[in-house]
Amino acid sequence: MKTSMTLALAAGLAAGAAHAGEFAETNYTTPLADVCPNPLILQKDWLMQAEHGPIMQMIGAGGTMESGVYKGPLGSTGIELQILEGGGGIGMGDGETAYSSLFMGNSKAGVLPHLGYQELDNAFIFSERFPVVGVFAPLDVAPAALMWDEGTYPDGFSSIEDLQAFAESGEGKIYISTIQRTYGKFLVDSGVPADVFVEGYRGDLENFVVNNGTWLNAGFITSEAYKLANGSNWGKPIGGTTLNDFGYPNYTGMVSVAQSRMDELAPCLEQLVPIMQQAAVDYATDPTEVNEVIVAFNEGGFATTWWTTAPDLMDYAATTMVEDGVIGNGSNDTIGDFDMERVSTILEIVKPGLDERANPDVTAEDVVTNRFIDPSIGLE
Repeated sequence: MKTSMTLALAAGLAAGAAHAGEFAETNYTTPLADVCPNPLILQKDWLMQAEHGPIMQMIGAGGTMESGVYKGPLGSTGIELQILEGGGGIGMGDGETAYSSLFMGNSKAGVLPHLGYQELDNAFIFSERFPVVGVFAPLDVAPAALMWDEGTYPDGFSSIEDLQAFAESGEGKIYISTIQRTYGKFLVDSGVPADVFVEGYRGDLENFVVNNGTWLNAGFITSEAYKLANGSNWGKPIGGTTLNDFGYPNYTGMVSVAQSRMDELAPCLEQLVPIMQQAAVDYATDPTEVNEVIVAFNEGGFATTWWTTAPDLMDYAATTMVEDGVIGNGSNDTIGDFDMERVSTILEIVKPGLDERANPDVTAEDVVTNRFIDPSIGLE
């Protein structure tokens, strides 16, 4: 296990700050000690990256790094926040997920988190086995995308019809994780031939490179698109279209609670969720401090030895998230809330494929709520 260290030793203080974590102490002051568990434990869905910035913002540079966890005072609210690393077999035990951990615990960390990240589509798919309720959406648009080489495909791909034409052309393949569920199944059900897909994507870019950019590749517009354009044995312009723009308006990384614990945690969530909203605004406005935290955490090997987030990648990701609306207000003036029309659309897409893991009568209101959202908090 890595030796723990305070962030002040690993990253510089934020500009103008007298000490590490001063911004959080000054700006997140709602008393939580009487209504929230202490420590409050949140299970992330993956290893530390820019998409987790809005949650990391609540601690800022005032935390302590240990193997698999970043923890520290949640501003001056009177409680400690513990943010656990995700990834089955990495930050969690083999086969564990952020949402299963809310019911069965994180076996690697040896704790039962109070909050966990979840994807909207999976909230429906697992609505019987692991019934959760999303209470805050740090990301308004999922950054998952299909990417292509702009030199090879200057006209790009922006619709299902474009993907169908690509499949008919026989010019290449589409490399994604799976077509058995979520957006892969959606693309096939929408008429993109199954035989154009190659399954097994796990963040790797080798197929894109060895096929000389003739393949389309899954990835994040905040990460893999930049890595390909600036290295990864490619270094040429990359285009990309989010799955949202292809017609799959999923929410990813939504902060959720187990349905069975909603009554228990509701008093905490009433006070906590507006802090999360404000932290998302603050990270989008100035990500510098938190980006330094994330870089230092990963460089120190506190996630895993092979996971790195270079400063230039972090800068690109933070900028892209705001410019492309990944972090944003969506269709209104409020950050972190759920557009119930989008939620219903995802239910309509996934409902025909639901099985014994799902509640057959699940509704949009079962899996997300805007109950704790402060509508006055949003990006200007």
